[in-house]
Amino acid sequence: MSPQARPQEYAAAIYQLALEPWTRQLGAVQSALRRDPALRSAVLDPSVPVRDRLELLSRAVPRGLEVEVRKFLGTLLDNKQIDELDAVLGEFERMVARRPELTRARIVTAVPMTEEEKARLRARLVARFGSDLDFHFEVDESVLGGVYVRVGDRVIDGTVAGKLAALR
Repeated sequence: MSPQARPQEYAAAIYQLALEPWTRQLGAVQSALRRDPALRSAVLDPSVPVRDRLELLSRAVPRGLEVEVRKFLGTLLDNKQIDELDAVLGEFERMVARRPELTRARIVTAVPMTEEEKARLRARLVARFGSDLDFHFEVDESVLGGVYVRVGDRVIDGTVAGKLAALR
């Protein structure tokens, strides 16, 4: 087995790296709100403008807040939901822990499919089963013709071999 990382491992690393700043910054805000009652009171005070409350939160985080995180916290403040940050972070951490897994879509044909045929089939399968599919195309002459598709535990057998077997 090759010591090189597989595409799935690289993708998982990118996924973690993309989410790490959010996890770190929102966690820092959460910690600051927990340990500093004065900050919490000021942030929850609707008479203080949102921009000023965001500035307080940004100063409470060692390196400040990235633009996207700041916008998100601004949305929570605008909607008077900043006190739900704990619940949001809890759900976020659960989602990160169970990162979306791709469902394998195995497609078998008797002859190689063209890229255009593959693209059309991908589009149809995504429309039917969702976008979390990992496509694997195979050629197996024993199917004689047609297409065999297995998505997770669901099978669509449109092969000549399958139809002949059903007739038997």
